[in-house]
Amino acid sequence: MTSSHIIVSDPFTITLIRIKARQLCRRSDFSRSDYDDLRQEMRLYLLEKVSLFDPSRGRREAFVTRCLNTWVTMQLRYRGRQKRRASYQAVSLEGTPVACEGDVTSLGAILLKEDGQRRVQVYPVSPTEQFELREALDHVMEKLAPADRELLSQVAEDGLARTARERRVSRRQIKNALDRLRPYFEEAGLGHK
Repeated sequence: MTSSHIIVSDPFTITLIRIKARQLCRRSDFSRSDYDDLRQEMRLYLLEKVSLFDPSRGRREAFVTRCLNTWVTMQLRYRGRQKRRASYQAVSLEGTPVACEGDVTSLGAILLKEDGQRRVQVYPVSPTEQFELREALDHVMEKLAPADRELLSQVAEDGLARTARERRVSRRQIKNALDRLRPYFEEAGLGHK
């Protein structure tokens, strides 16, 4: 296996690419459907830049982190530049008149709840999907030890910082415990793999 493939297939690299893609998908200028494309583009960029890696100058993890941060910065700059173009116009939902079924009304008046959810990237879950999610969650929770179930419930209710404070442990310890439990949920199809 060549050094470029070793760097791109390294577990650290795979994890960092997944994290960066998830972070970008949370932004308003990306969507959840961009997740796989972003990961692929980051891998390609890394393959292009891997010839610049010099082990005598630094660690592989530092090189990968620097490359991916550079790629993310370039993508955000490009997206920002596209928004600032003169042809990109913001439209007021209340001030833009539109004809709808013979009447003239504002654009905001004809938009549905689903349109607003799509705009902020909140996707409604159907009753069938809710049932399947609940069933998968219950299945995973049954596999966990009572102490782990209690920890998850407390974090869900109180948050990470408060849970750590109440248990008199560091937030890092709570986060490590959650990271240890994450594969159970991913195996059940809950979350990104």
